[in-house]
Amino acid sequence: MTPEEILEKLHAKWEEVERKATALLEAFNNTLQKIARFSGWVAEKAAAFWNNTVVPAWQKAVDWMSEHWNVFGAPWLCFGAAGDWRSGVGQPTSERAGLATKGQLDVDTTWKGTAATRYNDRLGEQERALGAVSEQFAETIAASLTKVGAGIITWWLGIIVGIGILVICLVTATGEAISVFGLPAVPPTVYAGWASFVGGLIIGTGALTTLCLLAKSDLAGARTKLAKFPGGSWPAFGS
Repeated sequence: MTPEEILEKLHAKWEEVERKATALLEAFNNTLQKIARFSGWVAEKAAAFWNNTVVPAWQKAVDWMSEHWNVFGAPWLCFGAAGDWRSGVGQPTSERAGLATKGQLDVDTTWKGTAATRYNDRLGEQERALGAVSEQFAETIAASLTKVGAGIITWWLGIIVGIGILVICLVTATGEAISVFGLPAVPPTVYAGWASFVGGLIIGTGALTTLCLLAKSDLAGARTKLAKFPGGSWPAFGS
């Protein structure tokens, strides 16, 4: 399944939640009206739990989804950028690193004198620096982008799992809501579904945060490990 398909499934699952929630609310209100005629205290307690506990939880979920509906991230852009760093920077630089050795270039045989001697003495440093561009920087950046992309997808999957459990709870609660005896169990069942949704969100967010922090750490490490760049800059040709 592609990232685009996973995101589409997330949207479809939430739309299913909204439909199930509407059906549940209709069933709950219908049964509540029936109970109120002969057992007002039961109806009152069920309504109070629904209004004080379920509705706020539902509203938080709706608000969160509304805020993030169009900003769930684009992991395919991360993966695409990672590929660009490997093919556009890492690979070409790696291929040229092997040229920075004596005898590989025409200048090695045609250029003479003190400057040429000093330049040849530094060719090893040039080769190592070129190799580091590919291995230390391009590959680290590409791997970090891949981590972030994978974190976004993991985040989505956590939300989808939470929504899936929420749908099950809504269906169960709707079955309970059509019965006078089952009505008191509706609010706790629905609340358990919202709690599962929040749990999936927390797990997914935790995975995304962890992978982003790992990527950040990798990038910071690449910036500080400059052994192949004397003085933190590109090695001089000759001195």
